[in-house]
Amino acid sequence: MIKQTPGRLYLAEQHGTLTTAQSSRSSVFSFGAFADVQRPAEGRLLAFNEETLSGGQQLTLPNSLAAYCVVVPLTGGIGCGDALSQEVVQVEEVWVARVPAGRAVVLTNPYPDAAVSFLHIWLADAAAPVAARAELFQYTFQQLESGLLEVTGGSVQLPFALSLGRFTGRQEAIYQPRRPDSLFFAYVLAGAFEIEGRLLHAKDGLALWQVAETELEALSNNALVVVLEVAP
Repeated sequence: MIKQTPGRLYLAEQHGTLTTAQSSRSSVFSFGAFADVQRPAEGRLLAFNEETLSGGQQLTLPNSLAAYCVVVPLTGGIGCGDALSQEVVQVEEVWVARVPAGRAVVLTNPYPDAAVSFLHIWLADAAAPVAARAELFQYTFQQLESGLLEVTGGSVQLPFALSLGRFTGRQEAIYQPRRPDSLFFAYVLAGAFEIEGRLLHAKDGLALWQVAETELEALSNNALVVVLEVAP
């Protein structure tokens, strides 16, 4: 009998959704107006959202807890910062900021006539945030072709690691966490994967605990996946 790693599957059709005149959002965990007792934060991982922001629109995201905010542009650039200062983060870049409790993150679509899509991920910051410039990590789609790429690998101080990968059909990868007590979280952006015996389609998420290593296999071409390793 094959031993299955403890975990939880987050099906796309069960995500929280919020649609307004300016944006549309899909939330894996409770976030903002979406509150579901069945979708609490997973330890330090507070929120994982995929958002589409209409042309020229601005989104203000209040923050009640000291947290890291991670923005991953998917289609087009996105202005990231606060009400006073922003920088445009492009596709093939990842923006990571430490946000003190009570301070809002402001995201702006710089294109007046085109919508942009992006991820914004929130992780609890156990230490008191200090004033620091947001970090910007860069990668190329070509780098993703060889399997999972740890995009935030240049920063050992972060309590999480974010990896991206683009796979062909039946291409496999093994993810080995830095620590055995980390949370492993995967989110499929496109295509389908089998991850530790679980079948995931586009927009599905999977949380795993107590993993020495995690096996991923793409079941379709051009399959895209985001992997987060989160320290306890």
